[in-house]
Amino acid sequence: MGRSECISAEPQAWVAEVQREVNRAEVQETVWGALSIALIQREKKIKFLSGLKLKQKSQGVMWRLVLTVSLLCCSSEARVTCKNENNNEVDWYILYKAPKQNTLTGLEYLYIDSAGVRKMAPLTPPASPVGSGPSATASLAPTSKPINHHEGVLANTLRPLFTPIRRMPRDFGFISYSDQPPGCNAEQEFGHSKGVVMVDKSNTGVWLLHSTPNFPFRRDQNHFWPKSGGKYAQTFMCVTFKYDQFRYIGTHLQYIGAFPFQYDIPEDFHQELKDAVNWIQRPPLDNFLTLTSNGGQPFNAVAKKKAEEAIDGDLYVHIAKLVGGDLDVQTWGCQPNRDKSYCVLGEFEVINVKTITTALGEWGPKKDHSKWCVAIDQNRHWTCIADVNRAKSQYKRGGGALCIDSDVIRGLFFKFARENEECPPENNMDFMDIMDPECDPDPHSAAQTDSH
Repeated sequence: MGRSECISAEPQAWVAEVQREVNRAEVQETVWGALSIALIQREKKIKFLSGLKLKQKSQGVMWRLVLTVSLLCCSSEARVTCKNENNNEVDWYILYKAPKQNTLTGLEYLYIDSAGVRKMAPLTPPASPVGSGPSATASLAPTSKPINHHEGVLANTLRPLFTPIRRMPRDFGFISYSDQPPGCNAEQEFGHSKGVVMVDKSNTGVWLLHSTPNFPFRRDQNHFWPKSGGKYAQTFMCVTFKYDQFRYIGTHLQYIGAFPFQYDIPEDFHQELKDAVNWIQRPPLDNFLTLTSNGGQPFNAVAKKKAEEAIDGDLYVHIAKLVGGDLDVQTWGCQPNRDKSYCVLGEFEVINVKTITTALGEWGPKKDHSKWCVAIDQNRHWTCIADVNRAKSQYKRGGGALCIDSDVIRGLFFKFARENEECPPENNMDFMDIMDPECDPDPHSAAQTDSH
């Protein structure tokens, strides 16, 4: 078996769609000639997703061709930074997408960045940002662009991945990593993690952590959002860093065992990034890895060990020890053998969230695929956007989180955790039964396996 395993009919459908687009395109011979020359010149640099099992050989050839061309088609017309819905540079943002339910389409989201907080509700008049800094009031204002908009916050941030080959700068590199890339699942030896790293060696880059399977679906501003992406609530966290910080981010990717499914890291980039795309893994540190954003905001990356028991294998038990306090935790509610709240005498408590309440609506963990935790103690201002669920099956997988020490963000997420699960009876730290009609399989991923 290879390093990834294709599941269901999704890979064939995806390749067939690409094949139809290629057939429709009127490509000049000179363009294909230029691409062929570029491929020959760059064949030693570009590495490809390994082990995709496509049933038809012709589809496999087309898949590799499309990946090859797409890896070359990368550019940055401006600085590589996080961007807001107006395409303005921001130092960082956190985005919380609502699930599809009632009147919600699954494309609405809440958003906070260094300029304040907004509620992103499509089909409403745009409004000006609220607040003037990280400590701005948590007021909410609407906007008109849904999360999948071709000129929305995610598309604007990912723009360097969408540009033509002829404008690709020599100092640009990127990594798309996921345990659930489009149409496939990574093997268990890789971490349960999802994200995109884009770097301009001469300036800045971004680290976009998220929880959405099959994302980005295509390196195309009109097709980056997967069709399955609207069903559940998801989180995205984007931070702009100077180039020197990506040495440590590359190390973190090795700690969590990230599976890079699409990437191009030039030879003169940090060795840590090159090692990450070569599947080199390292045992994680016991402490936070401190990073500083381009705008001077401290962030702390954390990675957990692979272990048999919760004391070491549960990411959130580990985070609770590092922040020195109890945590409210939201993770996927349909995870098989999901852990109950962690309440052990002499240890900090890790409490599962039962109900999430936001300005966009209210929902439970079975409709929420995001992973986050927040300090319960109001004097500890920690919020972490994370990778893994709370389940024994995930103790043995790599995973991590990016945390921020901010009273504003902590206040927002603490309010999201409206209702929490009580501590289980003493000596009953077993698992939760998730056999529930709400836990039907996701059509684009194995909801009843460890892949979520």
